[in-house]
Amino acid sequence: MGISDIIQPGALGRDGDDAMPWQPVSELTPDVPESDSEAEGKGPDENWRFWQEQITTALMHERRWRKEALHAESLYFGPDEDSGTGESSGAPKENRITDETGLIHSNIEVLKPLVFSETPTPIVQRRWRGDGRADETDLMAAEAGQRIATWMLSTTDFNGAMERARDDWLIAGRGAARVLYRAEFGQEQAINPLTGEPVVEDVKLNEEVLIRGNEWRRLVLAPAAGWDQMPWIAFEVPMTRAKIEKRFPEHKDRFAYVNKGMRGRARAFGDEDREDRALSSQIDRTGEPVISPFDTATVWEVWNRETRAVIWVSPDCKDVVLDKQDDPLGLEYFFPMPKPLLATTRGDSMNPRPDIAYYAERAKEIDLATRKMHELLKVLAVAGLFPGAMADQVKALMEGKNQLIPVQSWISLMEKGGSSNIIQWLPLEAIITCLNALQMMREAAKQAMFEASGVSDIMRAQGNPNETATAQQIKGRYAGLRLAAKQRQMAVFARDSLRIMVEIALELFDAARLFDLVGLNIPATEAERQMKLAEIEAGKQQFAQAVAQYQALEQAMQVMQQQGQPVAQMPPPPQEPKFDRVPETSWELVHARLRRDMSRKITIQIETDSTVLADEQADKEARIEFLGAFSTFVQQLAPLMASGQFDMKTVKELLLFGVRAFPKSRTLEGMISQMPDEPRGEPKEDTQVIVAKIRAETDKLVAEMEMADKEKDRQHDMRMKGADLLAKAADTAAKPASPQPIGRA
Repeated sequence: MGISDIIQPGALGRDGDDAMPWQPVSELTPDVPESDSEAEGKGPDENWRFWQEQITTALMHERRWRKEALHAESLYFGPDEDSGTGESSGAPKENRITDETGLIHSNIEVLKPLVFSETPTPIVQRRWRGDGRADETDLMAAEAGQRIATWMLSTTDFNGAMERARDDWLIAGRGAARVLYRAEFGQEQAINPLTGEPVVEDVKLNEEVLIRGNEWRRLVLAPAAGWDQMPWIAFEVPMTRAKIEKRFPEHKDRFAYVNKGMRGRARAFGDEDREDRALSSQIDRTGEPVISPFDTATVWEVWNRETRAVIWVSPDCKDVVLDKQDDPLGLEYFFPMPKPLLATTRGDSMNPRPDIAYYAERAKEIDLATRKMHELLKVLAVAGLFPGAMADQVKALMEGKNQLIPVQSWISLMEKGGSSNIIQWLPLEAIITCLNALQMMREAAKQAMFEASGVSDIMRAQGNPNETATAQQIKGRYAGLRLAAKQRQMAVFARDSLRIMVEIALELFDAARLFDLVGLNIPATEAERQMKLAEIEAGKQQFAQAVAQYQALEQAMQVMQQQGQPVAQMPPPPQEPKFDRVPETSWELVHARLRRDMSRKITIQIETDSTVLADEQADKEARIEFLGAFSTFVQQLAPLMASGQFDMKTVKELLLFGVRAFPKSRTLEGMISQMPDEPRGEPKEDTQVIVAKIRAETDKLVAEMEMADKEKDRQHDMRMKGADLLAKAADTAAKPASPQPIGRA
């Protein structure tokens, strides 16, 4: 008998009535679907139940972080309660900002511009640039990607989305932003090319890519250890009745609008409402109040990467899947958002812990010390006791006037020690000692808080004047190292967001719209480019035929001259037509290359320093340093290249090696990269051009010689004319003068 056959006494009842036939364990365990496809195969109600359980499990998994995030947000912002319609003086009392909130708020405000404050500078370039090949399609693809990325940054609220994600990251511990695609369709009349009859066609009137910061409460991540293992994400979308009827008209009558709006309330939503909803037993939604005057229903937009489909379900519309679309954006990594910005996490979970939680206790200690000091300051005063019989004299002394006060029992007063012993003053030494101790404890707690939060005294411009410049530089460098990780994480988040935006534009925008957007000077289609090449080839053939006909005519006229026949003047020779250069690529090829190789051969990067405020003095010094080093380097390389010790390719690589160390020289780096590997001499001229130049030069020399001969002849003639004039003058002078008649005056 085996162990499984042993039955305890009394287990089956007195007569064995409780015995049941044996069944396999698999038949007793319900067959629970573990994927969307399995649940869909069992019907819409089972598919809806599957996603309800998935979202409920994820919300339960994030419960610890969500409570900590709500508390951190309350510490940063302070109390948020509607004080009602009373006097305005009641609001500060009910929403009093404590030292705890003030210090945490100031810490976060210091970190914000140091993490992200400027629109990033995109850099789109070829991944491999040292293969020695000049592929114009790759070059144009990189240029088109650069223009699309720049256009995206300038036409969307990219900074607003990044700042929203940054704030949620620094406060709640998780920041996210999602990319949206919107298209506006309409109808236009067109002519059917087959029948020639007018028809009405649906056309895309406008399209755009948007990016929005996603509220941390409205995003739910599936339980996973990392972003690469994330099976699905879900966005919570509160929708009013009007939106439900427009988006899901076939299910509009099944919705229950359980999230009450602000209409009819006496007060706005506050911290108390958030706490009540966070503690609610409903775990199929986040519980965040909806700032809307109308009642709303909760709709979950689930992006399932395993099946590359988007599913819409709602806990307020039971047993039905509202909608399902297969891969609406066509993204390589499917999700419409990059990996969220996360604070401290464990290796087996993406649930963060807000950074505020690590120094909130120090802020609480500071607030407690401040409140105790405030209570002691209330007690601290000049007070004392004195005999009641001398009340008038003591009051007169305390008036602070220059006066003499008469005392009747003067001898008795002197016997008691004079005026110094009349008043028994309140002892203040213990209070002052306690205040000093509280002040020291408060400063120590502040320093511990600054160290925990990463905000050094250099960032707050509170350097010690007795410290050396080296000591302050070390502090600043240490703080910079701590911030560098956050700045790099923020830059990667911005870069990945921009990549998704560019990828959506390449996948979904019309090719003609993109071509107009980038404005490249290349043909739109490959057929157009081939047509231009054919036109040039036809023009060259026509010129060759004209040259052949001209040569035949020239030979015929030479034969006629040899035979003594009269010939007419030769017509001018045919002129070679000038053709514009036709690019080696077209937008059709460039667009295809971008869609196919955007992440493999074309890369989008973000300058890390471009997302934070630049130090103008440091930037100026870096540029001066670069210009000095570059000019010295070029001066040393020039004679080596001229003497032949270094070839052009070696000089080019040396220049790039030096230039790449300076982040501000990317434009110059691109120009150096485009330099040829071999020096380009003067272009060789056509033989006919050379002959024409020699003939022109010879004609010029002959003309100059003829002009010189003519000038000599003219000068000779002038000399001869001058000699004749001199001879005539001499003859005239040798003849006797004629007598003058008398009587004539």
